[in-house]
Amino acid sequence: MEHGVPTYPMSARYVVAAPPPAANPLLEDPRFRAFVRARRTFSWMLTILMLTVYFAFILTLAFEPALLGRPIVNGYPATWGIPVGFGMFVFTFALVAVYVARANSIHDRAVSEIRQGARL
Repeated sequence: MEHGVPTYPMSARYVVAAPPPAANPLLEDPRFRAFVRARRTFSWMLTILMLTVYFAFILTLAFEPALLGRPIVNGYPATWGIPVGFGMFVFTFALVAVYVARANSIHDRAVSEIRQGARL
């Protein structure tokens, strides 16, 4: 004796058809497509910069740990790894600041102009 999940045929009156998607003229605008392409390129550039710095740090730790373990001043415990690590934080915050500044100025202005053009 097999027990399975019962299935019941649904009446046509209970099936709700999804409304057709509304055409969005903004998505077809060549200026919008160019904007999206430029924004994506800029984002990938920042991503590659961040990954390069991060992996350079990790690979330095893996293959040349003595380089970052060298003291800044002989006889003192502070090593070069400390300012390099803080430098990575500063670099990360700088990349975020660059992206936010660009998004709040260039990107917002471009989107506003494209929207105004799409309404006309």
